[in-house]
Amino acid sequence: MRMSKLFWKFFTVFWLALLLAGLSVGTVVWLHHKSIQEQANKTDPEIDVDAHAFVSVAAEIFSYGGKTALITFLEKAHHAPFPDVYAIDDKGNDVLGRSIDPKVVGYARALFLQGEFPLAIRYVSDKENNALLFFSPIKRGVSETLFIGPPHERREFGPAPMLNEPFPTPPFETRRIPPPPSETVPYPLVLLIGSGLIAAIFFSALLAWYFTKPIGLLRQSFSKLAEGQLNTRIGNKMGHRRDELVELGQNFDDMAGKISHLMSAQQRLLHDVSHELRSPLARMQAAIGIAEQQPEKTPEILNRIERESQRMSDLVGELLVLSRLETGVTDNVHVEISLNDLLDEIISDARFEASSKQITIHYTIAEDIFITVRSELIHRAIENILRNAIKFSPENAEITLRVTTDSIKQRLCIVIEDNGPGVAEADIESIFKPFFRGQLTHRNDSIGLGLAIAYRAVSAHHGEIKAANRQEGGLRVEVELPYKK
Repeated sequence: MRMSKLFWKFFTVFWLALLLAGLSVGTVVWLHHKSIQEQANKTDPEIDVDAHAFVSVAAEIFSYGGKTALITFLEKAHHAPFPDVYAIDDKGNDVLGRSIDPKVVGYARALFLQGEFPLAIRYVSDKENNALLFFSPIKRGVSETLFIGPPHERREFGPAPMLNEPFPTPPFETRRIPPPPSETVPYPLVLLIGSGLIAAIFFSALLAWYFTKPIGLLRQSFSKLAEGQLNTRIGNKMGHRRDELVELGQNFDDMAGKISHLMSAQQRLLHDVSHELRSPLARMQAAIGIAEQQPEKTPEILNRIERESQRMSDLVGELLVLSRLETGVTDNVHVEISLNDLLDEIISDARFEASSKQITIHYTIAEDIFITVRSELIHRAIENILRNAIKFSPENAEITLRVTTDSIKQRLCIVIEDNGPGVAEADIESIFKPFFRGQLTHRNDSIGLGLAIAYRAVSAHHGEIKAANRQEGGLRVEVELPYKK
């Protein structure tokens, strides 16, 4: 698979971050190690640097125990196979009275002033502020010339100054000893740097691939979805990740599922609309043909054409209402209305329609109820349910409408029951879909949009509508709406 630009961006950033972090840590460790090695390998021709442990012991004994304890320690150490540690006062004399070349003493003081060998050359005071210089000279004769300075730049000096005197500027020429040969980078260090670079490249590529793989899958899935492959899903291709990219994949699957559902519903709707429009058009064409063949039936044919055109007009109107509800585009605004007045108006019209079939409508409401709704939508929803009950109820039947409230749940429930044939249990969930008529498809006066419009009108108010068959026969439809007193 071709690497994307995002992959190379991730790779470059991760690689540079790892490289800089590795170089920084490696440089600090290397410098520290080098400093330790230099201190460990540093020697002097006149001072025994390796005797720093004995020098430190003697200095601590003098600092806490005083001169008497120091003399006792040095006398015992002098007869033991240990390096000789000298304790020199400001006058240049050893506390044990041992002889020592003044040049060696001056040399040690000069090194101390320069900060050389801080562990091997100590200048310590006791509790009485008596100060001594501690060091261990190499057991051999010292040359007549003192060399002060770094190993590659020794400078000749005469008698060494006291610690409380300024260090003199040498009046002589400087002898330069050739610097040590330049150190080459050891082979293990080269191996370490090379392996670090390889590891940085590997892990940077791994991280970049880890982050860009799901993004690439998403891009491919979007392309397939755009090409019309509505069954495209990506959730099962994300592996066992648990991050935001997985959530993004799940959101894509949800989106693809909804798009597929909407497209299927749209195709079904177009099919149903075309079928519903084809039937009245076919009847109108047939009526026109009859009118041409039998002119004496023209008035009757015109009445037939008028009914069919009205049916088509009603169908188009219902479709427009349904479309606006599905898209959320409505002109109604929420207003506070009296539910009692709304139901009185709806039932008055319904009773006029039901009188032709001698159907009685019983209406019960407990109290005056005021609700804030889109009045036209709720009016249409309840009217459609009630007219549906009248349409499918037999003659001399009874229809009941009652209203209850629940102040605890803050819900209002409108129940409409009829004595019609009911609905097959398998079709209960489908009666709120557009153009669904179930076992009643033989009835040509039913469009199949009334309950679908009622369902979407109630849903637009965050309510709920459900249907169930009654044990004594007929259908029970409940509409629940939010309600606050």
